[in-house]
Amino acid sequence: MNALMHPTVSVVIPVYNSAATLECAVRSAMVQSLRHIEILIADDGSTDDSAAVAQALAAEDARIQFIRLPQNGGKSHAMNVMIERARGEWVAVLDADDEFDPHRLLNLISAAEACGSDLVADNLAYFDSGADRILRTGFPAFATPRLLVTQDILSNNNSFADFDYGLLKPVVRRSFIEAHDLRYYENTRLAEDFYYLLNFFVAGGRGCLVGEPLYKWTLPFGTQSRTWTTTGAGPWRYNYRDALAANSHFITQMQAKGEWEVVAMLRTRAAQYRVMIHYLDAQRHAAEWRWMKALLTILRHPSTYALLFNRIVGRLGRMWTQLLGGGGRGPSTVAQEGSTS
Repeated sequence: MNALMHPTVSVVIPVYNSAATLECAVRSAMVQSLRHIEILIADDGSTDDSAAVAQALAAEDARIQFIRLPQNGGKSHAMNVMIERARGEWVAVLDADDEFDPHRLLNLISAAEACGSDLVADNLAYFDSGADRILRTGFPAFATPRLLVTQDILSNNNSFADFDYGLLKPVVRRSFIEAHDLRYYENTRLAEDFYYLLNFFVAGGRGCLVGEPLYKWTLPFGTQSRTWTTTGAGPWRYNYRDALAANSHFITQMQAKGEWEVVAMLRTRAAQYRVMIHYLDAQRHAAEWRWMKALLTILRHPSTYALLFNRIVGRLGRMWTQLLGGGGRGPSTVAQEGSTS
């Protein structure tokens, strides 16, 4: 009972139409070697059996609290609801199609306490569900945890790269969240975790990074299987216009705080979003056999040339690899950002 009243970690799981993967995600939290945890599951207006799966798991384990939200409000809203209800010393996000290593929470909390940090994150194991295999890690592993500072976020912010720090799945000290009123921005469904992480560091937070991949991240688009996951193919994933508006909100916010390095980084990110807007507009025109309109869209926006060239080279490379009997790599991270809620 005491562990339930004062858990060390609150694992928060936002869910939207994830019935096929939810049980594996939740059980990866249930079997953590750090036992003093609570698990909050917020069903964000799912239309599949997600709620039934969550309720069955809650009936099995008293540490699980099920929250049914009345309508779909997006991952950020679900996260804010759960964080407000969390009782743990730490808050750890787990997406409904991902999994924890059994020792993840114990290792991360130990590292955070040793570093004296209010946030800790780890490497990611990139999982292709269509191929049923881990393909690689987010970054090269290292043995000793190191400090994670604002400059790391600023210098690792290339949305076109295979990995940027916005993909990290942090565990954050709840007292810091409350002291700084740290909340997810609810007016976007793209790169929510990135902006949350950014606000943490702008608020003066101190982070710790663990090099071991203890979080299995399911790629929305399997770069070897060339298939979308059930939670990865929603039309919201391509709403870079919405993301651009959200980014403008943060530029204004950071200007007011005099965070000029952050503003410069966000302007670079805005330029990357604009490239994706034009590129995906052209892609949609081509899919609808409006070839001239697709060509004109590309020609009018030279910023898309490099991305188009890389995609063509990537496709040719995959075709060549398949001829040789192997697999291939897929689209860059910028086309995979988004939420499962």
